[in-house]
Amino acid sequence: MLQQVKKRAIRSENKHLHKWLFLLFRKSACGVPVSDYIRPLWCKEREEIPMTWSPILAFAIIALAFGIGDVIAAKTRGVISSVLVAILLFLIFGSTLKVLPADLMEQSGLMSLIPTFGMALILVNVGSMLDLNDLKREWKTVIISLAGVAGLVTIYLTAGTLIFGKEYALSAMGPASGGMAATMILTAAANEAGRADLAGFVASVMALQVLIGLPIASFCLRKEANRFLVNDAKQVGKMLSDEKKLSIRILPPTPKTLDTPNIHLARAAFVGFIAYTVTTLTGISSGITYLVGGILFAALGIIEPGAVRKAGGEGLLMLATYCSVTSSFVSMTLKQFGGMLPVVIGLLVLGAVGVVIFSIIIGKLLKWSPWLSIAVGIGCMLGYPVNYAAATEVSSGVASANGIDEEEEKKLLNHLLPKMIVSCVVSVSIASVVLAGLVTPILLG
Repeated sequence: MLQQVKKRAIRSENKHLHKWLFLLFRKSACGVPVSDYIRPLWCKEREEIPMTWSPILAFAIIALAFGIGDVIAAKTRGVISSVLVAILLFLIFGSTLKVLPADLMEQSGLMSLIPTFGMALILVNVGSMLDLNDLKREWKTVIISLAGVAGLVTIYLTAGTLIFGKEYALSAMGPASGGMAATMILTAAANEAGRADLAGFVASVMALQVLIGLPIASFCLRKEANRFLVNDAKQVGKMLSDEKKLSIRILPPTPKTLDTPNIHLARAAFVGFIAYTVTTLTGISSGITYLVGGILFAALGIIEPGAVRKAGGEGLLMLATYCSVTSSFVSMTLKQFGGMLPVVIGLLVLGAVGVVIFSIIIGKLLKWSPWLSIAVGIGCMLGYPVNYAAATEVSSGVASANGIDEEEEKKLLNHLLPKMIVSCVVSVSIASVVLAGLVTPILLG
């Protein structure tokens, strides 16, 4: 008798559970927030335990989203960016399923870091890591990389404006020709101006650019690698060990007693303050002055290369940057994102055409093969570590296919890798930041 009562109770409980699940999916399909129904089953009324978000919970969710993105990016060797993964997670669990609050980013406290001191420290840090000797050694790479960016800008100002409109064409210039730093400048300005739609568009361009740039770069690198093995490999071997190095350093390396996180942060912050003062006096975009300040003061030895990283603050500031860049996607629906995609993909393809044309023309003047010229020019759509992965994988694959020895493979890698690294430094870290600084006041001024 007792067993029968238990069985009836279990059947009744299962029946109620199935009914609850049915209501959950039916209400979700009708646009009713899922968070209104995801509550403990033992509650008699949903309102008894309201869903509350604390800053630390919001921070944890944001860090988790980008952490999942980091894992997927590592597994795909950067083909699928961590930012793209986070964007999709915010789209799905934000406005679509209503699990995340629309002000998730604001509640975390991360959004307040960028406009106060975060942007200054990040751009000073990026500038400090640029080596003047690398830029001097690969001067042809620098010229062709800048030519690629010029091609992208030219085609956006002409065909891009005619097809997609001036606002979209201008806002895509920075992220399409660079990466996170340029995107941060534009999205911060767009959010401050109340243009969440434009901030979302800019972030989408940055997140999807590698899907256009990587296939082009890999194909051209492979063509160049085969050409190099046939024509140039035997002529390579003379290393410029006696090359004169450019040095304007006036201070010795930081002594051990001053090599502390707080000292590194203080020095970087003072450089940021000097750059901010220059912006105030001249009207030059702060994005440009922070970057140039980082380059100049690191070369002088006033700050160390990668000062913020040495201080251990880069990880948190980059998370705040990602947060600022992707904040609009929490309140954006999948339908709105889908409506934006044709314009994003169209402008990226159009930009790639401009990069290819200008890179080939300038490469021909500098007596470079068209394949190497295109690969270097399109580097603006890759960034690190995708540029590194593309060069190393192509070198390894071509070496294996041709059966060459380790020494020849090393020559091939030394031919491709420095050019791809310098190309991305010039376009992603310098040209796109300057471009974003110039475009922002025109677009949102």
